Amino acid sequence: MSVNINDVEELRHVDLAARVEIARKVGKILAKQNGSGDKADALELAQILMEDAAVSVREALSRELKVCSFLPKDLVAKLAQDIDQVSMPFLMASQAMDDALLEDIVRSCSEGAQEAIAQRVGLSEAVSYAISDVGCQSAVESLVGNDTVELSERSCNRVVDRFPEERSLMEKLAQRADLPAAVVERIIFKISKRYGEYLSSKFGLATDYASYLVSMANRQVFSRTLEMAPLSEVENYLKQLDQVGSLTSDVLLSYLQNANVKLFTMAIAVLLDRPYDAVEARLSKGDKKVMARLLEAAGFSKSVIGVLLIAYDRLIRGN
Repeated sequence: MSVNINDVEELRHVDLAARVEIARKVGKILAKQNGSGDKADALELAQILMEDAAVSVREALSRELKVCSFLPKDLVAKLAQDIDQVSMPFLMASQAMDDALLEDIVRSCSEGAQEAIAQRVGLSEAVSYAISDVGCQSAVESLVGNDTVELSERSCNRVVDRFPEERSLMEKLAQRADLPAAVVERIIFKISKRYGEYLSSKFGLATDYASYLVSMANRQVFSRTLEMAPLSEVENYLKQLDQVGSLTSDVLLSYLQNANVKLFTMAIAVLLDRPYDAVEARLSKGDKKVMARLLEAAGFSKSVIGVLLIAYDRLIRGN
């Protein structure tokens, strides 16, 4: 079928099947990488096609235009603000939108548009945060499940703030490889808090005792999770603890009792402001005298050092 794209007035009298075919051809012309004399006329026709009452016409055009790297802003706006059937394929893949426009769409358009953008490959931090901040739950779930997106700590924290009771979402977030250690702790705390309430109710435990049991489980689970994190993430987390005076002997004792060697070593390195590798090299020999000197340099009392040395001795003996 040959189509004269200059004859736009005649388009209003063409039957539906033919208009759908015209929409496809117009989209293909605009999607061509090389310059074409037909593109100006095709853009004019595309603007008319986007006003077509038939969804199938607009959808056909949208599916072709999603591969275009450049489109006029008004045409992009029409595509983005159309019904989900038309807009979602375009929003999921189009490279004709910059981050500012994507963020604006997330904050002003439909839930379907939010969900489509959440599934895009390689979203920027700003757009990811916008979805975390105002996106509907299904959009946030799509974002959290999108492995091509690197979620920042502020995005993760916003998701936890907004959906603390959505256990499936929290579990999906916890499974991400790039999850910051501080966010892991928040997720575990929220889950543990709810479990503590369950223990109190089911078994009639005193609230403080249930909280104690949960806090112990919380610390062990978090330590195991943190142990698997990248060294830089562990260092960052422990430095934050140290800055607020929470990197205490109790924390070090817990690491020793749970065989969290990397955490214990990094904790000593942070307290002494020394490189991890240097501290690891000194501790690797299992010499308790070396260990005692490091703990003394970190400012611990003799009685505390004694307790830590007992736990350290049990760890290196494998008991």
